[in-house]
Amino acid sequence: MTHILTRTRQLKTKAANHLAAWLGGCVHCGAHRRSSVSPRLCQTCFDSLSGLDALRCSCCATRLTTDDALCLDCLQNPPAFQGTKTFADYEGALQHMILAYKFHHQLKFAPLLADPFTLMLRQIPKQSLIIPIPQMFETTQSRGFIPLWHILKQTDIDGHFAPDALMRVHHRNLQVSATAEQRRRQIKGAFAVTRDLSGTDIVLIDDVYTTGATLNEAAKACQQAGAKSIKCLVLARGKWVK
Repeated sequence: MTHILTRTRQLKTKAANHLAAWLGGCVHCGAHRRSSVSPRLCQTCFDSLSGLDALRCSCCATRLTTDDALCLDCLQNPPAFQGTKTFADYEGALQHMILAYKFHHQLKFAPLLADPFTLMLRQIPKQSLIIPIPQMFETTQSRGFIPLWHILKQTDIDGHFAPDALMRVHHRNLQVSATAEQRRRQIKGAFAVTRDLSGTDIVLIDDVYTTGATLNEAAKACQQAGAKSIKCLVLARGKWVK
């Protein structure tokens, strides 16, 4: 299976994780003062994260300057999902760790990135079906694994984890460097649901929420399959103040 790390990389990752646990240091800076959110992140690095207690739109989680429930975009153009929870802003140490993990095979960051997901997943209703956003096949071939799945496997997710409930039906271009409008066009119709979701509460999982185009398109597919409610849970949110 392409989403499984090669045996050699699995052994290297396991060894690196054991070493980090033995040393007991922060995997980002090496300090030994553990934070409350993860034993793998020191308090100094944790305190440097942006947006931990920010005012956010309850629907898309964008930063707000007031305590309004929704941002103007969600009021005028509601997405197909009803809410989004995020851990922090996509900048600084968190952005560095996500990029190093996804694009430079710094797999030592996977357990650390799993810890915030574990905290957030514990807060969702037990009956929810947890669906990660599927990666492009070409990207999986290039990376050799699916970063999001590898993170989620290290959380305490129960039997409601459904990684194969959503699939990509076309693979056009990477969303990374595209504009907001390009992202919407490229991702249109990109997902299909593989099961009946009638009456189901869905939680879509992704690592980074940028414009929301990917999550919105995935939510539309779930909506068409009969989902009762759709929420999103992301590790980091692109920082735009509205």
